[in-house]
Amino acid sequence: MPTLIYLIISLINFSVFAHKCRIVQHGDQTIADCTRLKLNYVPTGLPLSISGLDLSYNQISKIENNAFESFSNLTTLTMDSNNIDTIDGPAFKGLKRLRWLSMKHNQLNICSTIFDIVLKPLLHLQHLDIRYNINKTVDIPKPMVYPYFGNHSFLTDLYMDIVQNPVFNLSGFEKLSKLNTIKFARCYLKQMTNDTLVDLPSTITAIYFHQCVGRISIVEADLLKPFPLLKILNMNRVAIQLGDALQLLYPFTNKRMNSIIFKQISPQVPKPVFISRVMINYLMHICVKTLVLAESEIVGYEQRSLLAPKFPECLENVVLSGNRFSIALGPHLGELIILLKKIINLKFFDLSYNAINFNNIEYCNLDVLDNPSYAKEIYRKGCQIKSETTNEYKDYNPILEKAQMIDEPKFTIFLPANLTFLRVSHYMTSYIQTGQKLYVANVDNLRYLDFSYWQIKQFPEIYSETPFNVKYMDISGLNASILIHETSIPVFQNVQTAILKNAMLGLTIGKNGIVFQLFPAVEKLDISYNNLWYLDADAFDKNSNLSNVNIAHNLLPAIPIAVINLRYLGKFDISYNRLQTINKTFRDWMDEKSYEGIFYLSIEGNSLKCTCDTSDFIRWLFSTKVVFDLVNKNFSCTLTNGSESNTVVVYRRFHEHFGNCNSKNWLRLGIGLLVAFVIFTVPFAVIFNFRWKITFWIYRNFKRVVEHRLERKFDYDIYLSYADDMLQWVKGDFLQRIETSWHMKVCVEDRDFLIGATKADEIANAIAGSKHAIFILSESYKDNEWHKFEIERVKFEKCRNYLQKIIIVVKEARVNCVPHELDDILQYVTIIDWADNEIGWDKLRMTLFTDFF
Repeated sequence: MPTLIYLIISLINFSVFAHKCRIVQHGDQTIADCTRLKLNYVPTGLPLSISGLDLSYNQISKIENNAFESFSNLTTLTMDSNNIDTIDGPAFKGLKRLRWLSMKHNQLNICSTIFDIVLKPLLHLQHLDIRYNINKTVDIPKPMVYPYFGNHSFLTDLYMDIVQNPVFNLSGFEKLSKLNTIKFARCYLKQMTNDTLVDLPSTITAIYFHQCVGRISIVEADLLKPFPLLKILNMNRVAIQLGDALQLLYPFTNKRMNSIIFKQISPQVPKPVFISRVMINYLMHICVKTLVLAESEIVGYEQRSLLAPKFPECLENVVLSGNRFSIALGPHLGELIILLKKIINLKFFDLSYNAINFNNIEYCNLDVLDNPSYAKEIYRKGCQIKSETTNEYKDYNPILEKAQMIDEPKFTIFLPANLTFLRVSHYMTSYIQTGQKLYVANVDNLRYLDFSYWQIKQFPEIYSETPFNVKYMDISGLNASILIHETSIPVFQNVQTAILKNAMLGLTIGKNGIVFQLFPAVEKLDISYNNLWYLDADAFDKNSNLSNVNIAHNLLPAIPIAVINLRYLGKFDISYNRLQTINKTFRDWMDEKSYEGIFYLSIEGNSLKCTCDTSDFIRWLFSTKVVFDLVNKNFSCTLTNGSESNTVVVYRRFHEHFGNCNSKNWLRLGIGLLVAFVIFTVPFAVIFNFRWKITFWIYRNFKRVVEHRLERKFDYDIYLSYADDMLQWVKGDFLQRIETSWHMKVCVEDRDFLIGATKADEIANAIAGSKHAIFILSESYKDNEWHKFEIERVKFEKCRNYLQKIIIVVKEARVNCVPHELDDILQYVTIIDWADNEIGWDKLRMTLFTDFF
């Protein structure tokens, strides 16, 4: 009977769970992916041959006895991010082949005695991850004894939390002769003393400390002395002084290490760090391949310290990002030049997010920069020198100063010969280089270059004896127009991936094609977030290799015609623009592309319409082979009545939504024929009966009227009407944008009316001589009776068909404040509810420069 009950339960579990898990075959390995299925128990109806099982992101709270007994072939078991707080002793019975076990982000009590029994059957375990199970809010025994790991002689990687006072001498670590990597997360250490880790095996080659956010009161230099073979030291978000962290390198002086990573090393109350020679003495004498000193509040360094390693030829990867210091300030320039010639094996260099600003600072005597105490003051306040001619202080820039010693400003940069990755993104400084010529040596191996979001007004002239061969370039955040000059072409000629986000391409209408010509070999182009509402038809004529174009998050109302000639285009992202549909020309073009190979199209976030006019597009959406960003093609769209829906619902009810479209067309055709009959018949009869009188009238009047209309010329583009409380905004912002940026002539009463002339005549003549009229409404607009006269004249000119557009800008007032005098011509009026941002200017520009809004 118990066997029968067990079989019934197994069948139930199979029907509940097995069909949900994804069975994936990797070579001769069968993996069951059961993640994110809201499971409460371990499923049993899975293939018995599986070698991997992933139960992460479920709601399992208990692992019962023999839960995995049927899966004797398991080598990998992952149960991360559940609510596991209980594991029965024999839960892992039968898993003799298990090599990898991960149970991080649960609520396990790893210091309980039952945990020793749980792990005991896993004799061949090599990787164990039990991090993020200790919660500080729960009572933790002091000191805490860790589980017994002595049975796992094959263990090589151990990831776990570390408490305030850990005890390792009772956990069998002396038997772990193959353990080489240990990672501590949720670090609650209060002290890092010389005997804290003394009971861990000396075979460890990599040790990680992560998120030690508590206050660590003691840090002793021999903390890591028990690990003579250590090659990797990684400390991330550890609440100690950077100087104390550097002190931990004492045991490895004159040794080789693979990586030293100090990221976000700072006490609970961050303080600026100035690196001295004493502080960095141990690091200077280590041969290390990867060095990371990032986001640790470094504001400066003493001469002959950071740039004076004893083994510079060992450095291959250097990251100094997220600090606040310059590596070429004052006397450090000479050190940098010398170092660049010595770090011959450097491949990766990152100095991003380094905000430097030297404003309101005092005079600096360069002769005393060798004094460490004075150097600290310089880095704290900055450095300026005094002009001998004007007696004024100015920023000291050693590069620019050296350049001015010769006839023309130029400077040579010697890159390390093997440098392939250079990232200096978000680098902000008060130095503004203009007219600079840069000669770059050793650029042969440089492949990745990122200098995005630099604060420069002029792109330097860059020269090199050997060709540039950069394949990936990120120049986001720069004004793209500054790139357009002859010397910039060699830098970009071999770039295959170009990132130009926030590059102000929306301001380069008529020039963006010139910008793209700088990248003749580009294959992947990202021009998202540029406020583009138009793209030149020949923009990509010189970019025949383009296969991936990202033009998302712009203002495009349709797919640009420029992409239709891209022969190799296979991925196109135009999401979050203003598309309402895709016309037949582009649909046929994309179908042709999808027959040649897979074509990816992203259109999410557009203003799609589901109306009779777009019914062909909806039908195509679900019949094409084009691959969309939403696999189910569930895109939001607006119905004819203005309500919101989505393309899936509309397509399922296609006949309901579009069944009457053809009947409406026939009705329109019938009405059109009837109207056409009346229009042609009645006038023909009238003309035939009064043909002589009509001929005479045309001879006498029509010719004169037509000639008068054809010869009419406007004195102004815009007649502007506003109240006194808007005067400052009109002069400071409105006129600057309209007249300076948009080059339109505006008639303003305070500036353009003749003194001594009758005001009524001036208003009438000005409106009669203007192409458009703009009213800026505010709370006090109705207080002036002359505004009513202006409205009447505008109505008069509109009736004469001379005035083209009437625009009402509602600023600091309600929309219902529109004067009732405009009621007669409201059908000709465009009302803009103004907001003080670019959206308001976009609406005004679209109204003035297009035939619709």
